[in-house]
Amino acid sequence: MQGVLLILYMLFVSGLIAVVGDRVGYRIGKKRLTWFNLRPRHTAILVAVITGVSISALTLGTLLLLNRSLSEALFSYTNQIARARQELQALNRQKAWLETENAALRAERDRLRLDLDRFRSQQSAAQTRLSEVQDQLAAALQARQEAEAKLAATQEQLAQVQPKLEQAQVELAAVKKEVESAQQTIATLKSQKQTLQLDRDQLERSLEAAQAALNQLETQKNQLEGEIAQLSQLAVRLRRGELAILAGEGLATGGGQTPAGAKPETVRQQFEQLLAQAEQRALALGSQPIPPLENAILIRREDADRALKKLQEAGSWAVRILSLTNRLKGEPVPVVVQIYPNQRLFAKGSVLAQGVIQPGLSESEIQQRLLELLNEANQRSQEKGLLADPITGTVGEFSQVKFLEVVQQLRQSTTPLDVKLVADADIYTAGPLRVSFLMAQASSQHGPAPAQLRRREG
Repeated sequence: MQGVLLILYMLFVSGLIAVVGDRVGYRIGKKRLTWFNLRPRHTAILVAVITGVSISALTLGTLLLLNRSLSEALFSYTNQIARARQELQALNRQKAWLETENAALRAERDRLRLDLDRFRSQQSAAQTRLSEVQDQLAAALQARQEAEAKLAATQEQLAQVQPKLEQAQVELAAVKKEVESAQQTIATLKSQKQTLQLDRDQLERSLEAAQAALNQLETQKNQLEGEIAQLSQLAVRLRRGELAILAGEGLATGGGQTPAGAKPETVRQQFEQLLAQAEQRALALGSQPIPPLENAILIRREDADRALKKLQEAGSWAVRILSLTNRLKGEPVPVVVQIYPNQRLFAKGSVLAQGVIQPGLSESEIQQRLLELLNEANQRSQEKGLLADPITGTVGEFSQVKFLEVVQQLRQSTTPLDVKLVADADIYTAGPLRVSFLMAQASSQHGPAPAQLRRREG
């Protein structure tokens, strides 16, 4: 459980370090401080690095103070291994000495057993001889006395040997206990050795993973250097004014209704007309076909077939043809076809944005308020699904002349005016967004006042 809490703590502290370093670098960069004659951006990077290193050192010091086993394992790993090896060698020497003593005691025990067997044989022989002497008691009394003497001597020797045998058995049991204790100590040391080997293997695997990550970063560095070189070449060509078409630039936009049971030839003709518009747009921007090709736009056959299949389905569709990549003058343009359901988003006369313009404002302030209304209408229409220009992000254009006329009219007004941005016609997904400014006298809290409407087309 302590290891899991340690890992969670490290993850939390790592995230905290990233956030703190980022915020400190951001605040230092925002204040535009300079150290050691460095640029503000370099100073912010230096401060962020110093902050990250300081927090990391504080975190590591906290871990070492809170986890005594971690600090010991980190700073005394080699000493522990050397101490364990010395203890293992000492135990091996003690084991060898005990094995030698055990062998000597076993030899002594075997010798004593031989002596005991010999004495028992002699006792058996004496008893046999005693029986013979008893049978011959009447004939050989002197032989009986000698046999009894021999029997007494044999019993005396047996009494002397018996304590030695018991002492040898006690010593043998003690030696067995010592051998068992040594074997347990050796088993414990082997287990510690295996644990240390596992730790060493884990450290080696971590080192290999770090090396692999370093190699991967080196590969990514090389790739980025190649991309930077390509971008540098592209920048040179951009400075020369050779770029004709940007990636994602709209070349043609159209919409239409496909009734149920429409002929495929009709749908194909409409699609080819849209491709022809994209071709003309590409030629006008400076794109050229490469012989033997005849078209300045390039579209994959499977993409065209997929688009035709989609357009043949019954419904209302909005079609947009975009360039896939940046293209230079004189190069053909690969394109992609995007198809969306062409739904009516706003009815004619719908109010897309509204605000009150107070009298007495300067021309720049009035222009800013009108631009805010246009941006609001632009954002609202995009949220509803109106297709925006991939490059500029806008959904329509407004005449600069009309815009200035509205500004002058609002500047000349002496009363607050309620300015509305309304749709000139039904607006569909394919666009474009065509709007007009509708102005009226602002209403009071007790009810609308008579107002004279003034309309400016956009």
